[in-house]
Amino acid sequence: MKNIRDKLEALYSKSEPSQKSAETNKPIHRELDRIFKHKQDVKYFPKSLIEKENQSISDIVHGSWINTHFGDIFRAEFEYPLCEPYGNLDLENIFTISGEIYHPVFEIKGPEHPQELLFIDTETTGLSGGTGTIAFMIGLGWVENQHFVVHQYFITQLSHEEGMLELIQKVLSNFRFIVSYNGKTFDIPLLNSRFVLNRMSLIFENVPHIDLLHHTRTLWRYSMENCKLKTVETDLLGLYREDDIPGELIPDVYFDYLRNRRVDRIERIFYHNRFDIITMLANLILVLKSYESHEPAENPMTDFAKGKLFTRKKDIERSLEHFQHVLNSRISDSRRQKTFLELAAVHKRQGNFKEVVELWKSALDPQFPFVLEPFVELAKYYEHKAKNIDQAITITQQALRELPVHRQQDGTDLEHRLTRLKTKLSRKKS
Repeated sequence: MKNIRDKLEALYSKSEPSQKSAETNKPIHRELDRIFKHKQDVKYFPKSLIEKENQSISDIVHGSWINTHFGDIFRAEFEYPLCEPYGNLDLENIFTISGEIYHPVFEIKGPEHPQELLFIDTETTGLSGGTGTIAFMIGLGWVENQHFVVHQYFITQLSHEEGMLELIQKVLSNFRFIVSYNGKTFDIPLLNSRFVLNRMSLIFENVPHIDLLHHTRTLWRYSMENCKLKTVETDLLGLYREDDIPGELIPDVYFDYLRNRRVDRIERIFYHNRFDIITMLANLILVLKSYESHEPAENPMTDFAKGKLFTRKKDIERSLEHFQHVLNSRISDSRRQKTFLELAAVHKRQGNFKEVVELWKSALDPQFPFVLEPFVELAKYYEHKAKNIDQAITITQQALRELPVHRQQDGTDLEHRLTRLKTKLSRKKS
């Protein structure tokens, strides 16, 4: 069988047969000579890899090997004492939270004990999901004997996947709830697809699922730059991970491990996954504690988010309470104006028009940015509730005077409203 050089030589000779005598001086021949002169019969590995050739995952990560019918699975084992602070949070708070609070927060019947909760996070061969994506590491965490236990199941070959899935099946049977971070969108659908493709029964179908990402966004989307777990750690827990690996690099590091069996970078994936799971426990405590607390939050934007949250839940008393916390704090003019409008919307639903009118007028303070909403709402109120057409015309004319020039469509709508109000007033007088 011809090697690559023979094939290239043959192709080259066919393309320029008349210049055979000068072939050896062509750049392509010089480059081929250079490459194949150093070609070896065995695959070359850098010296650093040869030194690590016999090193195993268990040499750098504490854990054990579990034999399955589909190959050996490595299980890393880690325990974090709940009595030790995790940043500025006491993880033992998980024991002081009543299971009754879970229902209003997560709309599920809560656990009788935190030991019923299983925290889950995966590391995968891709971040976009799909049937070609495999979870090569599945991390599980739970509360046990005043510790938070983390077990991470890792496959050293993709063909061992079914063995790992069988192992987590057995673990999950011991718990009544699962907790994840974006698991409803990514981790659980991915694992369900892997169970189906391996002809295994689904294990997540009827298990109550707490996805903390949605609730973190609800409470802190206005007060944090983003809602990644690492941001939760730095902004809410005062923690900073040293030597962490960015999530987008993890698939490449794993594929590099499959090719070259380098275990040094794999250790960082175990570290990343382990602290994601511990932070989920802290995040759960933060969500539940924030929901329970009536006190002003450290950041007024958290109170603003809670005001909107309790408005949606139709808990008017809590909604008004948190919006008032915002107004009592130091905030920007724009945010104060938005808070006036949120409060006005709450009072409007309650039919408290005396309070509503004052709030709409407050939102029209000249120091605030132009917002059309309070003008329109006041015009509607004066026309339909107060039956004061003159005042409705006045407020509409004010809106037209202050309307920015680039908002032509809004100007057209206001002109239509003004014309209609004037017609209505003339008919009333006649």
